[in-house]
Amino acid sequence: MLTFIALAMILVFILSLSMRKLNVFGALTIVPFVFGVIAALVKGKSVLDVFTWIKNGIFYTQNATTGKVSMGVISPAIIILFAVLFFGVMLYAGLFDPLSEFFIKKAKGDPLKVTLATVLVASVVTLNGDTTTTIIIVIAAFLSLWKQMNMKLIYLAIIVVTPIGIFNQLPWGGPTIAAATALDVEISTLFASILPGMLVAEVYAIFMAYWLGKKERKRLNFDPKTTAELHPEVLQEMLNAIRENEPEKKRPKLFWFNLGLTILVLTLLLMDVVHGSVLFMLGTAIALKVNYWDVPTAKGILDDLAPDALPPALATLAAGAFSGILGGSGMSAALATSIAGIIPSGLGAHMAPIYAIIAAPAITFLPQDAFYFGIASVLAGVMGQFGISPDQAAVASMVGQSFRLISPVIPALYMLCERTETNFVDFQKEYTKYAWPILFIYLIVHTVTGAMPL
Repeated sequence: MLTFIALAMILVFILSLSMRKLNVFGALTIVPFVFGVIAALVKGKSVLDVFTWIKNGIFYTQNATTGKVSMGVISPAIIILFAVLFFGVMLYAGLFDPLSEFFIKKAKGDPLKVTLATVLVASVVTLNGDTTTTIIIVIAAFLSLWKQMNMKLIYLAIIVVTPIGIFNQLPWGGPTIAAATALDVEISTLFASILPGMLVAEVYAIFMAYWLGKKERKRLNFDPKTTAELHPEVLQEMLNAIRENEPEKKRPKLFWFNLGLTILVLTLLLMDVVHGSVLFMLGTAIALKVNYWDVPTAKGILDDLAPDALPPALATLAAGAFSGILGGSGMSAALATSIAGIIPSGLGAHMAPIYAIIAAPAITFLPQDAFYFGIASVLAGVMGQFGISPDQAAVASMVGQSFRLISPVIPALYMLCERTETNFVDFQKEYTKYAWPILFIYLIVHTVTGAMPL
């Protein structure tokens, strides 16, 4: 009976998001609460137990026998809150501007240099973890140049989203937060496991941009031996897209301080010396005080960043209701046992790569939270019965991120296609055509490093 209730809860959860009947926050709280009450009544438990399950999902639980403590979602929620604020402050202060301007100036009139500059600028800007911001800034900087040179705008769309899909897996990115929260693993551990694959994927993204640039050279009959230069007005227009993006908030004189602070925070984060939430909280406070000295200005910056920081943090906290009820009610264990019972024993040991491949379309066409909390969290329990650890299951669940950036449920992609005058379906086809190797890069690298069992 619990298996049936769990399946019904997951189905209603996914449909409520897919059909836009509830937002993420509502779906992660209302749906599990209703089904949690049903599960409590079926088990003969008090309805008040549902509130305990939610509390445990948000904060922590302790095994009465072993004494082991399992953290809830409070830790990743605080990390994502302060990480978004930290990188938002750095983006406003103009930390990434000099590098972006350098790449733009080096592009000149060579299609190959333009594609490489585009992918490098996108890779730098997307470090803040926000898809929409990256698309807005990069398209604003490069669209006029691509049009002037008569380059294929669909290539521009592909080159922009490829690094976004890779660097969305940084510790403050939505997918990593969702995977770590849903599967109850440490964000730092998960990130350390997937980082080698991300780096190799970024090398491929640069190679892909190089390849597309070579194709455009050939199509446009461009001779790299010529001394073609950008028209000064076009170059200035591109640079202005960077420089005039809220110029009153930029602090160019504090570039070296901001760079040093960012490197220090990221280094300590990767070394796991201090918890990420503490690092980003202190980093945000210091960055705000140094860059925006007076209190009203600093408050204004926080107010401006609130729409970016609050929704993912609230969704992460709300995920505690979902995971807490799914686990506390026994639905998760019942569902995992039922699925494990129908899997041939010879196939079970190889579930990680199989799951990683078949999960790619699921993570593409389902809302991210629907996938991680509705599917990945359950299948992690199934894989656990075949000796696959939660950390390894989390790594396998991230492989599908290679195709996440063609998802029809990401609104920013429609803006991208509109600006690049590209049909959305054509964009999906072209991205798949050129970016499919990233899926196998993740599979190979994760297997070689031991992050995911074969």
